[in-house]
Amino acid sequence: MNRPEVVLNIFSSIDGKITTAPGRNVTEWSAAGIDGNAHDVTHRLYDELNCDGLISGSETLMVYGNHWIDSDQPIYEPKKSEAYIVFDGRGRIDWHQTEGLLVVTREDVSSDYIEQLTRKGINYIQAGSGEYIDLPLALEKLYTLGFTRLGLSGGGGINGAFLRHGLIDEISLVLAPLAIGGKITPSIFDCDELQDLSGIAELGLIETKPMEGGAVWVHYKVK
Repeated sequence: MNRPEVVLNIFSSIDGKITTAPGRNVTEWSAAGIDGNAHDVTHRLYDELNCDGLISGSETLMVYGNHWIDSDQPIYEPKKSEAYIVFDGRGRIDWHQTEGLLVVTREDVSSDYIEQLTRKGINYIQAGSGEYIDLPLALEKLYTLGFTRLGLSGGGGINGAFLRHGLIDEISLVLAPLAIGGKITPSIFDCDELQDLSGIAELGLIETKPMEGGAVWVHYKVK
């Protein structure tokens, strides 16, 4: 299968939590000045990691939209990325920001959603039908569009789906100097439980680096 390399590029607390609690926007850590610059570092790493497109999931955008956080610091915009690719299989988002957007959805998504994308001039691809997007097929189609190395920074659901499908090639994780805890607080990978050792993704360390502000960057290759 020809597909782009996928680099999970994300920041979390030291215990792997990616928000304070369910339904909350992780940007509140940055706005409060307690994330050790992890948010900013992560966005700048997209360029260092040579990502030519950025992937997110619809759930992430909906959570962020429902818990908006105003920040005094502008978010760094990666210079090498050519598209913001959002996986919205159920066609739930009413799009307002369309510049540089590429939507991935299902082949049997509602006609109203396709009409919205067309009317707003939003580029899109369709992959798979049923409950979920066909992730390998979606990546094949993205490859034909010229993408060779994608940065994934979604919520636990889409990250977990890519992990379980064996579609993550590298993990770039910035650990913020925070411990969050919680039994249902979203984590880096939220997916089905493993039944045995065969599903474990083994990693090989590429680099580790302490960052100014107290965060630590760890970069792994998925074996």
